Amino acid sequence: MVYVSLYMHHLVYVADFGLSKEEVFDGRNSGLKGTYGYIDPMYISTNEFTTKSDIYSFGVILFELITAIHPHQNLMEYVNLASMSPDGVDEILDTRIVGTCNPMEARSLAGIAHKCLHKIPRKRPSIGEVSQAILKIKNRRLVKEDTMSLVGEDISRAMSRIETQQLELRKMTSINEI
Repeated sequence: MVYVSLYMHHLVYVADFGLSKEEVFDGRNSGLKGTYGYIDPMYISTNEFTTKSDIYSFGVILFELITAIHPHQNLMEYVNLASMSPDGVDEILDTRIVGTCNPMEARSLAGIAHKCLHKIPRKRPSIGEVSQAILKIKNRRLVKEDTMSLVGEDISRAMSRIETQQLELRKMTSINEI
């Protein structure tokens, strides 16, 4: 089971990545364990659980977050269809976030999720690489916001200077008219 918690300021915390795992009782394997839709297909076919199985599950969660489509609602079919078109991700984004999020960030997040779903487990990124990629998206946004606020401050200062100069010019012209 996975726990996704949404905290203040829309911070998301995901815990318990054991979405697909094998339990052992009395020294014997009990078979596949996990939640349908999140289980790594390679794990199903080989019965071998690896950390890359959790990476696959995390990729499913990322797509679920940006599309609002549950895996039981054929999420992977939508993802596969979307991957056939350059703008495919835009077509499956959750309509509630369209217009409120940066489309480039959503596409980047979908790109990370897609790498997590690679059919060959060893070609999937590590959780560290996934984390770094997500942080990179966040940092790009923060830098852009800082730049925009600086530009906004510069514009405000420039407008203030223009208004001051206009007042001074008015005073100068009124003195000359006397």
